[in-house]
Amino acid sequence: MLTAVNGWAQEERIDTVIPKYLSNGYFFREMPQLPDGEMTMSKLKDKEGNSIIVINVDATLPKSLIRKAIPREQVHNADQFLNGLNIMATMKELTQTGVKADGTFYYPQAGEMFPLFSEKDMEGNTWTNDSVRGRVMVLNLWYSGCGPCRAEMPILSEWKEQLPDVMFFSATYHDAETAKRITDKHHFTWTHLVEAKNMMSWIGTKGFPLTIVVDKKGIVRYSVHGTNETTREKLLTIIKKAETE
Repeated sequence: MLTAVNGWAQEERIDTVIPKYLSNGYFFREMPQLPDGEMTMSKLKDKEGNSIIVINVDATLPKSLIRKAIPREQVHNADQFLNGLNIMATMKELTQTGVKADGTFYYPQAGEMFPLFSEKDMEGNTWTNDSVRGRVMVLNLWYSGCGPCRAEMPILSEWKEQLPDVMFFSATYHDAETAKRITDKHHFTWTHLVEAKNMMSWIGTKGFPLTIVVDKKGIVRYSVHGTNETTREKLLTIIKKAETE
């Protein structure tokens, strides 16, 4: 906003705040009195490390509550928080697609043939089951909001250096530009499949990342949701064994 001061146009300063809560797209300083409905809670961080608690309810917020919300232009890094909220909503939609009423969902498991797939990488190349026939394949599913996913990327890149004959793929729903920005930053050197929305349903209710090992016959040897040092050690052992067979 510009204001005239002594005949000169100057930009008016707007002080911003970091709210504590974000509910149904509205920012609040204190915990809002939300209407009845099914609630979900999570946490978002901006690029500066500031965090905010997200509480969404499947009900319309009353106008009396909306009037108490902090205007978006007064919220520090509001766009980052709202973008994070949109990413969370997208991921929930994609990952919950195959979840049944009893909470079960499909994902490739040990002993079964890896499903038919056809996905493009960041360079526009198409990869299918035929592309990896006779090779060990490792697939790692991730998205930008998964901290553990980003943290393990440099470690996973070391696997590719150790085992150059293995086909290492990552898969995400992000477009090529977004995926490249993230994978370059975290030195993730696998072949990156982008806009792989169908694969995201394999996450279900168990969370990211999901890592799958497929042997030379196309059979799933191992699949696991989540990551830690012990999990990665087990994965690497299984990959090496499959490669020698």
